[in-house]
Amino acid sequence: MNIVFLYRICHALLAIVTLYFITHYLTPDEQGWYYTFLSFSALIYLFDFGLSIALVHVSAIEFVRLKWGSEGLILGSKSNKFQEFINASFVKYLKKGILYFIIIFPFGILYFNDNEAAKNYFWYLPWIVHAILSALSLICLPYLSIIEGSGNIKEIYAVKTVQIFAGCILCCLLIYLNYPLYAASMLLLSVVIITIFWMIFYRKNNLPEKINFVSNYTWKDDTKLFKNKVGITFLSSYLFVQIYTPILFYFEDPVAAGQFGLSLAVGNMIGLISSSWFITNIPSMTKFVAEGDHSKFKILFRKAFYQSSFFLIFSVTLISFLYYLFIHQEIFNRILGFYNFLGILIFIIITHLINSIVIYIRCFKKEPLAIQHFICSILTLITGTYSLIYYSVTGLIIAILVTQIFITVPVTLIGWRKYKLSK
Repeated sequence: MNIVFLYRICHALLAIVTLYFITHYLTPDEQGWYYTFLSFSALIYLFDFGLSIALVHVSAIEFVRLKWGSEGLILGSKSNKFQEFINASFVKYLKKGILYFIIIFPFGILYFNDNEAAKNYFWYLPWIVHAILSALSLICLPYLSIIEGSGNIKEIYAVKTVQIFAGCILCCLLIYLNYPLYAASMLLLSVVIITIFWMIFYRKNNLPEKINFVSNYTWKDDTKLFKNKVGITFLSSYLFVQIYTPILFYFEDPVAAGQFGLSLAVGNMIGLISSSWFITNIPSMTKFVAEGDHSKFKILFRKAFYQSSFFLIFSVTLISFLYYLFIHQEIFNRILGFYNFLGILIFIIITHLINSIVIYIRCFKKEPLAIQHFICSILTLITGTYSLIYYSVTGLIIAILVTQIFITVPVTLIGWRKYKLSK
């Protein structure tokens, strides 16, 4: 069975366990704090700015005719160049981690200090811990991305499975002990600790002997351009959804933020599982494109798209039916109302369609829709925030769906058609 799919299933099951602890041991206010903290940690992907995705694709190309030896030893004629590539990537992320902490930590202090709800919580120390661990987890990204891109998908997802398992246990334990703000940092803690141990005991040859801020590795211009455009796409994704949890926290209250955050977590859980068929095939699809074998690429892409779409639609239908059937159960008071929640699920389906097209084009190391998607996201942010302030969550969800259906989807399909015809 697909190793990424197994990882996503484990992730989903552990997420369900976490949701149980959240809804049974946290108050609605604490739930809002928990998801607001998580939204801030998601900002690491803005600082990553698409580099981790670019590293997967570049690694798939650079690792051709190379092999892994024991403890991460690289075998092949260009082994030194690939190790320089790993070292240069680590230095880039070290800088990104420092920059993240310098910017986000003081911003969080100002953000929470200016909020009335913050006066009833001791959030200073949990926020320090969260900001530090977020920065450190950002530094772990290059190793995971490069080794995944080289084709060692089973190894990477075994590591990720251990990370989420340990993170879930620690998170649930702290929720049970009534430390919700620390609980939001536990997955980050497990990512940092397990990545460090994994690299030391299994891949010590890939660790830099010394940190050299002046690298001999030359980044190709097309890689830089590709990375920047992927970064804009990541920024667009964050502006589309993640940013609204802290906005709800600020303009409404932690309860509304918690309901939106939990609803989004359920939708994202389904979306993550469905994306497994794509994620596991990205290195292979990228190699087929690099080798000029477009027929195999198309076959693999179509297979992944049909399988992932079927699973997604089936899961959304099932979850909607269960919600409607058990709508009066207490647990559903912790998420959005039925129709608002249905709007979140429709958003997840539309996002899957858009992301599928983006993955298709990205395998050619192109990102022609980045600017268009960014403009759509800014438009959604403006209309969504306005609707949120005056019409609450319902207005926000309507604004997101209207922008997606009538602007983002048509723009994506037109851009894909033009690109597809040129290949």
